[in-house]
Amino acid sequence: MGIEIRVARHAGFCFGVKRAVQMAFDAAAQRDERREKGSIYTLGPLIHNPQVVRKLEKMGIHPVDTVEGTQGGVLIVRSHGVPPQVLEEAVARGMEIIDATCPFVKKAQRKVAELAEEGFIVLIIGDRCHPEVQALLGYGKGKARFLEEVTPGEVFSRVGIVCQTTQSRESLNRGVVKVLETMGSVLEEIRVCNTICESTQVRQRECKTLAEFSDLVIVVGGKNSANTTRLAEISRSILGETYHIEGAEELDPRWFRGKKRIGVTAGASTPDWIIGEVVERIKLIGGNGEHGGEERDHSRGTELFL
Repeated sequence: MGIEIRVARHAGFCFGVKRAVQMAFDAAAQRDERREKGSIYTLGPLIHNPQVVRKLEKMGIHPVDTVEGTQGGVLIVRSHGVPPQVLEEAVARGMEIIDATCPFVKKAQRKVAELAEEGFIVLIIGDRCHPEVQALLGYGKGKARFLEEVTPGEVFSRVGIVCQTTQSRESLNRGVVKVLETMGSVLEEIRVCNTICESTQVRQRECKTLAEFSDLVIVVGGKNSANTTRLAEISRSILGETYHIEGAEELDPRWFRGKKRIGVTAGASTPDWIIGEVVERIKLIGGNGEHGGEERDHSRGTELFL
């Protein structure tokens, strides 16, 4: 008897990531059509998926850590956004800017800037080292702080709270409670901005349900992807047998022994073709179908979940 594979309906690219990747493809195509020689850069990887980054490099789109050392060319601002100071420096170096910042991230950036302008201290909830959070801090122009770095003795009278778009609602709630517990007695005003992307919330809800109905869950996506890692954490909190992989080659047949119901989900920066390869590999392991050649429709021979 074969295994049953269920793929989360919203697994894979979200709107913002799909938009950023398409903008990069278009930039490379336009350069080739014009037979231009200028370089195309992204500040850091365009998205947190190593296979897509390698594909872009083959197209002549190269990630750089800083704009220092570059002169001219095109800079694609990745979906996570960058601090405004970085854009100013790139323009000063004569670079053409293609802004692929996710619209939901843009909304969070505007909220930080507005709150800072109105005199609030902006406390940001999220992963301190994530590029989106670094960009959000930049939009605070000295008035934004990472929540976890606020010391117990610090108190502010007017506080605004902004959340990294890929955080969970639980993280936002915990942050608000922390502020109220530490500063509630002196707070004159607190303004909470729910900047969590709806796409993130949908994926997280689906992941919870998928874990509840599965014997094993495979989460597909870059190990450096915050939203993919969070999906793995959510699934693992419900079902210990959860594995976070970047590609089909990481699948271990031993994981599937005695398992009948396999759940598959993927982060917002995981392309459909990688999900398809994972599903086809699981079918081979479970004896529930043959490899589909170049076919990459990950719903074929599986059930889309929710």
